[in-house]
Amino acid sequence: MASASELARLLPGRVCGVAVDIDGTITERRVSGDFRLSLEAVEALRRLEDAGVRVMLVTGNSVMVAAGVARYIGVRGPHVAENGCLVYQRGSVVHACRGTARAAAEALEEELGGLLEPSWQNRCRIHDYAFLVRRVGPEEAWRMAERVLRERGLRAKLSHSGYALHVRPLEASKGLGLRVAMRMAGLEPGCVVAVGDSAMDLEMRDAGVTLAAVGNADPRLREGADLVLPGESGSGVALLARAILESL
Repeated sequence: MASASELARLLPGRVCGVAVDIDGTITERRVSGDFRLSLEAVEALRRLEDAGVRVMLVTGNSVMVAAGVARYIGVRGPHVAENGCLVYQRGSVVHACRGTARAAAEALEEELGGLLEPSWQNRCRIHDYAFLVRRVGPEEAWRMAERVLRERGLRAKLSHSGYALHVRPLEASKGLGLRVAMRMAGLEPGCVVAVGDSAMDLEMRDAGVTLAAVGNADPRLREGADLVLPGESGSGVALLARAILESL
């Protein structure tokens, strides 16, 4: 396994910001239903903040969950929620997306109620809606959802995070939300490192940042990332944070 010093040499010069996904990335494991935060990753992110590196959460969770996690782990943001559609900072919310997938979500709930279970967070969502897949695999659920939307004449973006099936406005992208967050924070993309675990996190690369994948990430993310971390989930994030601190 690479050391923090070896990893530091692969970083793009001085790092000014870190954008990090939550589920599967700063949790202990990448397992659906396991949401325990990695205390190793939490401590490492706090050390980055103390050193002047801006830490931003970029997640598919609702803005309420993103804001709560950020408050209790102690990172300033701005933070991106609903897979790029909302950006939160100090009690204010910016809408990066104009559209909403609410009608599409309601159609899926009506047609596939036995297979797609609405996330409890959906009552708090504005643009992006999430469903837990039951009794079938994610790929089959995706195909069925596509059929429902096609038959209803509804246009929306479908994505699976490894935890839930998301239905989003067509313009929704973690890259879109991250660009807004960096602009709010006054950060240049060239000194920001983003890290995630799912194929959806590939969207952050569109913001012009250096993209890292945790060691147990989806193969599509590992293939498309600039850097694959040797550690899994929170352990990989902690190693990345230590490497950044050594490079400052």
